This record gives sequence, structure tokens and C-alpha cells, in this order.
Amino acid sequence: MQDRVPIKNVEGVVVDVKNPQVNYSWSVKHGIINLRHTRLNSIGRGSRIKFFVRGAVIFASFLFFGLVAHTSYTLYKAKDEARETGERIASNIKSSVNSLQSLDSADAKSGFRKNINEFKNLEMSFNGSGATKIMSALGSIIPVFNDVGTVLKSAALLNTNFFILADSLDTLKRNGFSYFQSDGDALIKTLQAIQDSVKNITTDAETIKNATNKLKSFSDSAELMDKNIADMYLSHSAELYRAESFLNSFITLLNSENEKHILLLFQNPSEIRPAGGFLGSYADVSFAKGQMIGMDVRDIYDPDGQLDIKVVPPKELQTVTEKWGARDANWFPDFKLSAENVIWFLEQSKIYSEKDVKFDMAIAINIEVVESLIELTGPIALPEYNLTISKENFLKEVQREVEAGNDKKTNGQPKTILKKLAPILIERLKTLNDSQKEMLIANLDAHAEQKDIMVYAKDPSIQSFVHTYNLDGSLYDIPSNFFGSYLSVINTNVAGGKTDAFVSQAIEATIHIDTSGSLLSDVSITRKHSGGDQRDPWWNVDNKNYIQIYTNPGSSLVSLTGNSVKKIKSSFDYSASDFIKRDELKKIEDTKVFLTEWNAWVFSAFQKTGFGSWFFVSPKESRTISFRYHTDNGIGSGPKEGAIYEFYYDKQSGVSNSLAVSVNAPIGFMWKETNTPVLTYQVDDAKGFEKFSGTLIRSSR
Repeated sequence: MQDRVPIKNVEGVVVDVKNPQVNYSWSVKHGIINLRHTRLNSIGRGSRIKFFVRGAVIFASFLFFGLVAHTSYTLYKAKDEARETGERIASNIKSSVNSLQSLDSADAKSGFRKNINEFKNLEMSFNGSGATKIMSALGSIIPVFNDVGTVLKSAALLNTNFFILADSLDTLKRNGFSYFQSDGDALIKTLQAIQDSVKNITTDAETIKNATNKLKSFSDSAELMDKNIADMYLSHSAELYRAESFLNSFITLLNSENEKHILLLFQNPSEIRPAGGFLGSYADVSFAKGQMIGMDVRDIYDPDGQLDIKVVPPKELQTVTEKWGARDANWFPDFKLSAENVIWFLEQSKIYSEKDVKFDMAIAINIEVVESLIELTGPIALPEYNLTISKENFLKEVQREVEAGNDKKTNGQPKTILKKLAPILIERLKTLNDSQKEMLIANLDAHAEQKDIMVYAKDPSIQSFVHTYNLDGSLYDIPSNFFGSYLSVINTNVAGGKTDAFVSQAIEATIHIDTSGSLLSDVSITRKHSGGDQRDPWWNVDNKNYIQIYTNPGSSLVSLTGNSVKKIKSSFDYSASDFIKRDELKKIEDTKVFLTEWNAWVFSAFQKTGFGSWFFVSPKESRTISFRYHTDNGIGSGPKEGAIYEFYYDKQSGVSNSLAVSVNAPIGFMWKETNTPVLTYQVDDAKGFEKFSGTLIRSSR
């Protein structure tokens, strides 16, 4: 009988010899065993560990790819949300910054406040979706994710600091004037809050720029974002640093423990002078620790009467005054130079030199500014003069009192009416409501644009700031390689009464560009005198005007018509006296050449060429003076396709005029903007600075 092996001992593999070190049970389940290549494994617990390791690897692989998918989805979703929110935030910031630049701090605050909520919602969304944790975790592996977080955090801080800035500016706008009068500490704290905000904005902007620079290689959109932010940073960084430097100097000046002085110059354009109007009156505003100490309103003849030094006046004034003084010192159309000159004369006067008073700033204010303040605050009753002063009668009534009133007759103080009017007006400004304050800011901004308000500061940082924002009344600096035209028309009333109040002015310019790129310019100025039948005599005399035009350097006069000849000559010999000459005036007058053929002068000043002549207009008369002059090509080659011609006009402070300009393209060209050979520009009431441009194209197109 054949022996049988028990079933339970049968295994599904036939071997000649079982190696006791081999685990056959696992191998049987997974295929045929090649005994020659069978690995030695420990039996029992070791086999379960190997199985677990392999399974864990497979599971980890699935888990990893699952996490990547989840992370990608989360980040993709977060990216879309961030993009949409970012677009809204960027739009709000842009519009809010524009509002800040327009001095609309309330609108700016609204936009930045919206962004604060946008950032909060974005943060909540990121936290809820896990995007924040994911980016933090990935940031330890891939640093670029840290930069994403840096951008978001810095952007939120930037917006917050912009909000603080807008809020502080809003406070300054609403309360700055009253703070200066009665709460210097609050004024300084508000200015310091503005300064801190500007510093923080500068830091935040730089952090964002550096972070986006690292992100730019991550994607095309990141590269575009970096470019936009870099361009924005470059365009505004200088502005931010300038503002920071200005605030540092301005706060230092205001917060001084020692008494400081600001000069307010009240210019009367009824008797026009190069910088804006005759300086009949002024105010010395003293302050310390951010608060006004006093305001001394004076007749300009007071300090001039205590001026021992003798100074040669401009040649055009030598027939009406022997000595130059503060009253005539705003002789230069560039206000910075005029302000320096006025301050110099005042500081030489014994009124101030004996007390060692120095003026740190000068602010010129034309009559139009005072009139708008009275319109805002309402008519002012002056019972001692039996007058109620309004916007409509301010000039005539005050001028009448100054020229022929009782104060002049009885005590020799013709400007007393201004001393009484000024404090009443200031008190009323303190009580303006919010809507009136908004209107005040808008009015002052409009006056500054017209050069009715001009500012000068001895401190270079403050002066640089006011120059950048066109508040200094300076003449435009013509760039090198300039293809275009510059024009400024400057009037000077010399013994012509107060007639400029009744003279209107219209300027017309026609420029011909030849094929070499040179310019032939025809400039006509028409002045109409509507006085002659007024109650007071100073409105009814001839308007005697020394007129100057400033244009491109190197221009030469070709012809002049319509001008007048002044026959009165000065008989005083300054060369044989102990008079001194002011350097800046001497520099200009040393360049003057009299053109006998035209009864005119040509000179150089402010890096420009000037032409000057006398121009008289009688009451009820309209006259035109016409200059023709040639200007060589300023770019070194003839006009080319795509060449851009530019025209710049500097209006004189205190003078209102229309402006009409026609520019004729060279033969073979026309203007892209009009598709014709003629480019025109016209305004009925020119602003302080006007400009336009045109692009040349071939007319064969």
C-alpha cells in the first residue's frame, strides 16, 4: 500500500530541500520561487514591518499627490480670490492717492477704509481655506512663498498708513488754522503724525518692491506686477523722500522754542509789478512752538523810512525814486528772487535789524485772495469808517481810504484800515464750518494755480518742496535740446496810477517752424483800458507800462511795432555817490543792449532771452504791441517724423489774460493731432502755467 502525506502538510510548492531561513508562505502567494535568488528574511514580526514599510511608501505617495492636488486647488482658489481682491484694492489705492493729491482727504479716507475691510476679508478667506498655513509650510521649502506673504502683509500696512496719513491731513485741513492760532501742540502732533505716516509708507513701499522683485521669475503675471510696482515706486519714491525732508524741516521751524517770523506780502495788482503787484502793505507773523504769537500789519514805507543803506534802483524806476527799497523790491518775475530781495531790504531796516529779526519764509497774497476770503466769511462792518467791506467793494473802498482817507490826513497812517480789517477776518476764519473749510481749501488751491499765492523759504528742503508743487512762483526752467517755444509776458506799472485794475489783456502768438527747425514767432499783446470815468482819479490816468517778454535763450528781435517812447530821463548820477548795487539786478542789467531801431532792450535773465519796451495805454483806448523774433533750432537737426513740439507759457502773477497760439508746421509736415499743418491752442483765462504739444508727421500720408 502506498503511503500518503497528510493534506495539511502539503504546500503549493515543491522543493527538494526547505531552507529553514526562508519564508515560503509569503512567496507562494505571490508567485514561483527561484531558490537560487531567494532572499533570507526573518520570520514573523520582521515580515510584517517590511510589508508595513512598503505599504506606507505607497500610501505616502498617494497622500503626497493628494496633498499637492489639494494645495494646488487651495492656492489656485486663493490666487483667484487674491487677484480679484487685489484689483479692487489697487483701484482704491490709486483713486485715493489721487484724492490726496487733490487735497480731498475725506474721499481718500473712504477709499483706504474700504481697503482695510478688503484686507480683513482676504485674511479671513485665506485662514479659512488653509492657504495661509500652506504658504507658511511651503515657505520653509520654497522661499518664494514667504515673499508672497510679505507682499500681502506689507500691502495691508501700506494701506493702513495711507489711511492714517489721509486722516491726519483731514485733521490738518479742518483744524490747522485754529491750531496755529491757539493750540500749537496739537498742530505739531498732527504734523508729526503725517511725518510718521510718510516714513512708514516709504518703508512699506520699499519692502513690497523688494519682495515682488524676488517673485518676478515665478510667473508672467508676477513679472508684470513687479514691473508695475517698480515703476510706481520709482515715480513716487523721490516724492516721498522729498515730503519727508520737507516735514522734518517744517516741523523743526514751527516747533522752535525761539520766536520765528514769516512775512506776508500783500500785493496790489492794480499797480502791477513783475512779481505780482505793488507791495503797499505786509504783515510780520511771529510764532513759537507751533503757535502764532502775533501779527503786525504795517505800511511798507515804515521799514523803508528807517533804511540807512542806499541802493541803486532798477533803471526803469530811476525817474520815480532815487533809492531802491522794500516797496519796489518784488522787481523780478521769479518770485524766489523777489522774495529774497524784499526780505533783504526789510532785515536791513532798523525796525528789524536792531531786534535782530530774521524772516524764515515769505508768502505773497494778491488782492483776489483777500476778496475770496471776504466772500466766504461774509461782509465786514467797519463802523468807524462808516463802511461795510464786501468782495465787490474791497479794492475801491480800501484804496480810497489809503489814498485819501482820514487816517492819512490826521495821523499819517493810511494803512490803518487794513490793521483793523485783518484781525476781524482772521477771527471769522476760525469759525468756519466744515463745508466752508472745504471751500476755503478749494479756493486757496485755485489761487495757487493762478499764482495769486506764492511761497518762498530760506530752508532748502522747504523751498524744494514748494518748487516741486509749483507754489514758489518761479519761471519754468527750459530743458536742454528743447524743440519748442517758451513765452512769458511781464508788465510793470511805473507812475501809471492804479490803472491795471481796469486794463484787460489778450495775448496772441503765431509760430512758424521752418525746414531747419528754427522758429519765427509773432507775439502780439493787446491791452484795453476801461478806466477814465471812475470817481477816483487814480483809476483814470494813462497806464504807463514797461513790458517785457521772456522767450527761448538766444532769440533775436526782428521787428517791434506799437510800443511807446518814454521821454523822461533820470538826472541822478549814481556813479558819483555812495550807493551800492544789488548783485542779481546788476547781472541782468549788465546784459542789456539798447536797440535804437526799435526803442527797445534785449537782455538775458533766468536762462532766457528778454525783450523790453515802454507801452502806454490811455483811458478808453485799446492798443497792441507786436514782437517778431527768430529762434535758432535748439535740437541740432531739422524736424523729423515723430518730433514733438512743445509750448510753455508762464503767466504773470496778478494779471488775467486770454491766450491764443497757432503753430505752423514746416513744409512737408503736418500735425498728428489735427491732421493739418496748423496746431492751435486757446484759453480765455490762462492759468499760472499753460502747456501743450504736437507731433509732426509727414504730410504725404
